[in-house]
Amino acid sequence: MTATTAETGFATMLNQGRWAWLRFTAYLGAMAGIAAMAMYGSGGYEENAFLYQILSMKGLLWGGTGALVGGGLAVVASTLKPTLLDTKMARHTVPWLDGFVLMVILASIWALFEPSQSQISYEDQSNLFAGRVIMAMNVIFIFSAVSYIAYLFAPESFIGRIATWSAYAGIYLGGSALLLRWHESYLFDMEIGHAPVSNLYEVFILLFCITAAVYLALEKRYQAKAMGAFVLTLVSAGVFFGIWLDSVGQGDIKPLVPALQSYWMKIHVPMNFVGYGSFAVACGAGMAYLVRYRLEASGGKSKMLAIFPSLEQLDQLAYKAVAIGFPAFTLATILGAAWAAEAWGGYWSWDPKETWALIVWLIYGAYLHARVSHGWHGKALAWWAVAGFLVTVFCFLGVNMYLSGLHSYGRLT
Repeated sequence: MTATTAETGFATMLNQGRWAWLRFTAYLGAMAGIAAMAMYGSGGYEENAFLYQILSMKGLLWGGTGALVGGGLAVVASTLKPTLLDTKMARHTVPWLDGFVLMVILASIWALFEPSQSQISYEDQSNLFAGRVIMAMNVIFIFSAVSYIAYLFAPESFIGRIATWSAYAGIYLGGSALLLRWHESYLFDMEIGHAPVSNLYEVFILLFCITAAVYLALEKRYQAKAMGAFVLTLVSAGVFFGIWLDSVGQGDIKPLVPALQSYWMKIHVPMNFVGYGSFAVACGAGMAYLVRYRLEASGGKSKMLAIFPSLEQLDQLAYKAVAIGFPAFTLATILGAAWAAEAWGGYWSWDPKETWALIVWLIYGAYLHARVSHGWHGKALAWWAVAGFLVTVFCFLGVNMYLSGLHSYGRLT
C-alpha cells in the first residue's frame, strides 16, 4: 500500500463511522455549551467581549463540558441504535467543522505576528497582520480560478488537484483572517471589538469563503470539477472588488453603529451569506449548463464536452445549490425581522434592503416551485439561476451602495 493510499484510508476512517459521529456530537455539544454560557453563565452575554468570553477559562469550561456531554450521549445513542454511526449528516459536516477548528488554530498563529500595542493606531491600520492574510487569500483564489480554467483546456489530474486544493487554502486563509480581524478589533479598544461581519469588506470575504465551501462540497460529492471554472471566476470578480474596497479605505475596522450592537448580527449575517454563496454556486452551474448547451448545439465536437458534467447533472447541481441556499436565506430573513423588531420596533418596514430581500426570496421560491411542482428543468432554469444571482448581487451590493434606508450603515462611506 502506497503512502497516498494510506493517507486516504486514514482520512476516510476519521470522517465516517464512530470517529465522525463522536466528533460531530462533541462539536454540537461544545456549541450548545457556549450558547448556555451566554444565556446562563455568570455575567451573561457581553457584546463587547464575547470572543474573549469564549476563549477564557469560563468559555473552555462551558464548551468542554458541552463537548463531553455530547460525546457521552453519542456513545449511548449509538449503542442503542448502531445505524447512527453511518448518519450522512455527521459524515458530510465533520470535515467542515474540523476545518473551522483549523481556522481558529491558524488565527491564533497569525495573532503572534501582530505589531506591539504601541504600534497599533486606529487612524492607520495598514500594519495589522490580517491584511496580509487577506491579500494571500486574494492571490490564492485568483490562482484557483485560473487553475480551474486551465483544467478545461488541459484536464490533467495534477491541474485539477491544484485548483481544488488552492480553493481549500483560500477558504482557510479567509476564515482565519476574519477571526483575526475579530481579535484585532479588540486591540484598539474593548468597546470597539465586534464580530467581523459589519461592513461590505468583511462580508465580501465571508461570501468568498462560503461560496467556495458550498462549491467544493458539491465538487467532492458529484465530481463536477469543470464547474469550478465558473464559480471561482465569480469569486475572483468579487476579490477584485474587495481589493478596490480596501484601496478606498473601506477595509478598516470601525466601531459598530448602535443598530448592529446585537447578538443577532452574529446569527443573521452569516446565515444570509450561506444563501448568497449558494445562489452564486447555482449561478455557476447555470453558466456551465449554458456553455455546454451551446457546445452541443454547435455540433458537439469540442473536447471540453468530455470534461463538463452532463446537462442533466449541471441542472441537478444548480437545483441542489438553490435547495441549500433558499432555506438558509429564509431563516436569515426571519431572523432579520426579529432583529428589526428589537432594534427599530417593527418586524417589517419596506426598507429598500428588506424589499429587495423579499424579491430575491420570491425569485428562488418560484424557481423551486417551478422545478418541484411543475417539473421545469433545463435551459430555462439555467437562465433563471443566472438572472436570479444578478438580482441577488443588486440586493447585496447595489442596495448598499445606491439606496438609503434603515440599512444605510452598510453603504460606502
